[in-house]
Amino acid sequence: MRLTKGIQVSEENVSDLEYIQKKISIVFALLTFFLLLVLGISDIFLEMSPVIIFAKLLFSIPFLVSYFLISKYGKVQLSLDILLTLGYVVIMLNFLYNDGYNGPTLYSFFLMLVASTLLIKGWRKVFWFVLPFACYMTLFYGQVQGWVPVSSSYESELNMFFDHFVTLMWMGGFIFLGINFFVQSYKNQNEVLHQLKAKQEQMLDELNTLSSEKSRLIAILSHDMRNPISMLHTTLGLMEKDAFEPGEAERILSNLKKQSYQLNNILNNTLSWVMSELEDRPQEILEISPVNLTNEMKNTMEVQAAEKSQKISFSWKGEDQKIRLEVNEIRIILKNLIDNAIKFSPLEATVELSLDIDSERIQWSVCNPGVQIPPEQQQKLFEFRARTSYGTKREKGAGIGLPLCKRIADKINGELYYDGSRDGMNCFFITKKRS
Repeated sequence: MRLTKGIQVSEENVSDLEYIQKKISIVFALLTFFLLLVLGISDIFLEMSPVIIFAKLLFSIPFLVSYFLISKYGKVQLSLDILLTLGYVVIMLNFLYNDGYNGPTLYSFFLMLVASTLLIKGWRKVFWFVLPFACYMTLFYGQVQGWVPVSSSYESELNMFFDHFVTLMWMGGFIFLGINFFVQSYKNQNEVLHQLKAKQEQMLDELNTLSSEKSRLIAILSHDMRNPISMLHTTLGLMEKDAFEPGEAERILSNLKKQSYQLNNILNNTLSWVMSELEDRPQEILEISPVNLTNEMKNTMEVQAAEKSQKISFSWKGEDQKIRLEVNEIRIILKNLIDNAIKFSPLEATVELSLDIDSERIQWSVCNPGVQIPPEQQQKLFEFRARTSYGTKREKGAGIGLPLCKRIADKINGELYYDGSRDGMNCFFITKKRS
């Protein structure tokens, strides 16, 4: 996951850089158009060489055309190669017809170097630095040696000052606007990148949470199905081997019917709750009689208790009335608590199921006789960690039922806890405030 995420961020960086370079190229083409146009017009007023005036005005047109071409078709690097070529042609003409190294050509030369450094990618960046630099220095050296004739158009030093002033002002403005636009564009894209990265991390966290939640729900489903299916498998295996006495078949078939009814109830209840969790629906709250609900769970689990010749007693106190409850969640918790009580109770024991209803809260308790849970283990009963345990008849447990029930209880704002204060008894309580 981390590697994939890093690759995505790297690809976004490349995309952002190309986007910025395209925007800068558009601005560069437009600003150069206005720069050449203004410099050509200013040269008219300064009575400069007609050749350089014509060249600046003429070459401003391709820059305007390039502005529209880059905007519409995005041929950035090709357009830049053409524009830089035209730009350096203007610079060389300006050198020859505007006082050579004494003229303002050097400003334009450095402006083009800045533009090519910002906009050109790869090996062509070096090319657009070395070749223009070599050409300019060659012309410079040729003028110094007298090999290259240079025209002078300045009538006075004041005229030269204004030419330098206008050129430097527009060049400085060009660089100022271009660099600031580049920095601001990069800043904006960097902020977008951080937002995308934060969104990716959020989605990754949600995906991990969803994966963990699915694993937990599958664990609940498999945990609740294991014992009923195992019982059915064992009973059917015994019948197949004719292990029962004559006349017992009818009783066994009756038990199988009860077992299938139990399995169907547990399956429907657990699947309904799992689907609601996966779809992130709010808990289904129904008005139901707590006595009827608890008695239903007692009847459902009696078949499992009968396998160990156990009984489930049910007692309740308080006024029975319809109360709004998260029915599926309560059923899952009670089923697991009774299942554990049966598993860890000796043969022929009685599991005590109690219900206490008052005006403020409703409380269930499941108590079973047997060896009490040691104090050091009581602190870890509800920790979600796989651990194998065995019941009084070697029933195997995975140790995830109680932690799952604890999470469900917390989600419905209930309280699940253990009490070992009764000698020889292990008691679990689930308490829910009445809304």
